[in-house]
Amino acid sequence: MGAINKAIELAKNPVGFMTADKDSPATVNSIMINYVAVLAAIPFFAKLIGDLWYYSLVSGYARYFIGYAFASAILSYILYVIGVYVIGVVIQMLASNFGSVNDSIKSLKLAAYVFTPFFLISALDIIPPLGVLAILGVLYGLYILYMGLPIVLGTPKDKVVPYLVATVVATLIVYFVIGVIIAVVEGAIFAASFGYFY
Repeated sequence: MGAINKAIELAKNPVGFMTADKDSPATVNSIMINYVAVLAAIPFFAKLIGDLWYYSLVSGYARYFIGYAFASAILSYILYVIGVYVIGVVIQMLASNFGSVNDSIKSLKLAAYVFTPFFLISALDIIPPLGVLAILGVLYGLYILYMGLPIVLGTPKDKVVPYLVATVVATLIVYFVIGVIIAVVEGAIFAASFGYFY
């Protein structure tokens, strides 16, 4: 529950939380295992439960969706965790270009902060039609990135927007690739579950 409590604190007061937490001791493992992996479990369980009850109910083919739902949720979980790490690396790689602190731990922390609202609001995936509201988490994450760059990485004010844009472009590319991978694998699993291929 420590990670969840931290996530809620961050969502309620991002500036105050990041200011207090930016210099706290951390390692890649502590950030990825004790925070990101825990929060990524929210969309994992929400997606799993949502797919199992909703699509089974709508389609009437519950037994075919069990394998699909588990495989899809596991794949999404793995790619979300990897995605946060990759974005942390991207933030660090861009830091020097925008007069910011080049620090792998702080960059990874910031990436974890940015994806926190998305992970929290993904609880709505338990009711699949509400899953589209995850876009609100993405938008709030952008706000956290905007506020967090000068706080966590010391980005000069005149460099914040260009740094934000560069990070967003990189993030979109990463998550486009992740989305394609998920779509392809889910499609194959779905087709296999029903015994035919498109």
